[in-house]
Amino acid sequence: MPSTEMQQLKMIMKQMMEVGFVPKFDGSLDPYKLREVVQNAQTHMADEPGVEFIQETLGGIECELSLPECARTDAVVFYIHGGGLICGNAATSRGFASMLAGESRFPVWSCSYRLAPEHQYPAAQEDCFAVYEALLEKYPDVPIFLIGESAGAYLSLAVTIMARNRSVKLPAGIIPYSAPIEFSGVLDRDFAENEDFTVTPSGVQIMGQLYLTQADAGKPEAEPYYDDLHGFPPVLLSWDENESLSVDSIILEEKCKAAGVETEAYHHPHCFHAYATTGRGTPESYEILKKTVSFFQEHL
Repeated sequence: MPSTEMQQLKMIMKQMMEVGFVPKFDGSLDPYKLREVVQNAQTHMADEPGVEFIQETLGGIECELSLPECARTDAVVFYIHGGGLICGNAATSRGFASMLAGESRFPVWSCSYRLAPEHQYPAAQEDCFAVYEALLEKYPDVPIFLIGESAGAYLSLAVTIMARNRSVKLPAGIIPYSAPIEFSGVLDRDFAENEDFTVTPSGVQIMGQLYLTQADAGKPEAEPYYDDLHGFPPVLLSWDENESLSVDSIILEEKCKAAGVETEAYHHPHCFHAYATTGRGTPESYEILKKTVSFFQEHL
């Protein structure tokens, strides 16, 4: 059974969805309306106390640094926001970015990558990879961790594949929360236990159609499902056992282990898609936040 806090949060989220304050990615999604919802939701999001926000351009991309008081200098975190590849930016991801900075004491960077449908594959990957390369140049002797939820988790995988394929220094570790790994409809996400009220299988399909052209489908950098993940750094996975994308995370864990990648996986039943970014809000998500910080510490 989910915790009382998780049950209450789910009830509040469903109520807020009905009045348009929380985004829902289903078969009726409209990317432009979703952007408005995400932007409005950001105004109600609490920032972590003691964290300074600094705007900077890295690799030609607008970025924001969440810098905690007494920040550590022995690692840097690059947090890639979710939003189905169609909404969100560095500012709307400030809530979790600042919480992650406050909890870990590491500097946390986020960026405003280009969004579909105006900018299809490989725009988002290229932007995130440009930021990653700029961070490698800015912090040449410091471990860099990639973390993201949903579309951001997908992009953290894509950036790692790009770095490996281009012989660029790999991240010290990656943390994909609830990552989609394919958009072509190969995986059966409409299973009996699916009770996802935030991201439906039809929603994933529409996002894929908005972002990925048929000509690019099946490319490992576009759909990590088609990569064997060889040479990957350590990976920490998290997902809700009853979400639409749980199938993706299970396969991702299997692929990592088959490739000999050091892998940790944490999942809970009856939560919701990408619940990990709730952070301290529920016992389930706080457990993942603490596991994430421990992951950073273990792989410095």
